[in-house]
Amino acid sequence: MPDEYPALTEAEIAANKVLAQNATHHASWQWNEAAVSYIPPIAYPSDGLPYLWDEATTAWVPFPGFPRS
Repeated sequence: MPDEYPALTEAEIAANKVLAQNATHHASWQWNEAAVSYIPPIAYPSDGLPYLWDEATTAWVPFPGFPRS
């Protein structure tokens, strides 16, 4: 965690975990206890462009209408 963020208390971690587990998520994503989050089966592209998750193809797809170089 970056230095500019204060450490979370155990109660805050527990509350964040409940919120994350109850949040709507894609069926293909798996719960990651260490990240306290659902993680996609394929990493987000690192090319700096925006993408959306397409559950039907279980892949990241380019954000509609965003200009590509």
